[in-house]
Amino acid sequence: MLLSVQILRAIAAVLVVVCHAVHKQGQLSGSGSVWELGGSGVDLFFIISGFIMCHVTAGRRTTAGEFLSARVLRIVPLYWALTLVALAAYAVNPALVNSSGGVTDVFGSFVLFPTGAKFLIQTGWTLSYEFWFYIVFAASLRFALRGRLIFISAAMFGLVVSGMVANPTDFTVRFLTDPLLLEFVMGIGAYLYLRSTACRPLCNLLLLTVGLVALVGLTGFGLRVNRVLAYGIPFMQIFCAVAGSEHAIRTISRSAIVRASCALGDASYSLYLSHPFALAAAGFVIRHFGIQRYTVMSIALLCLIALIVGYACYSLVEVNLNRYVKAALQRLRRVAQPADQHF
Repeated sequence: MLLSVQILRAIAAVLVVVCHAVHKQGQLSGSGSVWELGGSGVDLFFIISGFIMCHVTAGRRTTAGEFLSARVLRIVPLYWALTLVALAAYAVNPALVNSSGGVTDVFGSFVLFPTGAKFLIQTGWTLSYEFWFYIVFAASLRFALRGRLIFISAAMFGLVVSGMVANPTDFTVRFLTDPLLLEFVMGIGAYLYLRSTACRPLCNLLLLTVGLVALVGLTGFGLRVNRVLAYGIPFMQIFCAVAGSEHAIRTISRSAIVRASCALGDASYSLYLSHPFALAAAGFVIRHFGIQRYTVMSIALLCLIALIVGYACYSLVEVNLNRYVKAALQRLRRVAQPADQHF
């Protein structure tokens, strides 16, 4: 486990939580507050995913089926469990889900197929991109590492360019050719950087400085730039700098801030999926006590509740659910094995 990547996961998840907490505060107070920079946590997640898929498959022989099965087992159980909770709320009162309006696609929510309608868990749209990347990545596993990375990068660039040239009107086609796909390629670029001789403390410091200045500058001055340029490139630089400092981070791994960040990184997936539920519930409490009149206090309380619920979801639900699913599959394999041998 890379401590640096766990810290980056924590940062990405917290950015998204704060972004949605500010939006929720805007709804509660009627001010319509937004914090667009917080949405960049999604871009960081895509970069992390591109890097991790390279990292975990390097030097390992695995088939496309094995790879996709592993990704499904990692992502689907908790997502489906929480989607069922959202479905129950939707059945009781549709206004409780996607309160901002729009059509809710129940079937699409479970299969993560993008049609333009909203999912029961609206943050699930990013998982649609994740699985599209996994499918492309799985197709590359027949090649050696170098050929694999070339194949994935070429495929992603090809999809984006074709979308820009064709300018499709169909939502699904636009979704599957969106420039956001390039952020997975940025993760691959970060992987190559960390394997190169250029990954040195001075380069890392320079990348971190340039990345932070670009991230804050492009958003702080309200420049209308494509999010891949405004968020993706700066976060690729920040990722390279932080992940390139893994050795330095390990020297302070016992510090409270690193341990807390890593714990939050472990829980980042649960936090990402559960925080809409937590913010919705916290919103009722805040409105009941009139806390929405105090903006900073309200946002802080929303974030705190989301973090607590997210970690509880991880330790009580995600860990046990994944353990149960893996055990169930192992039992099925043991039962099926004698039959296979018989034939």
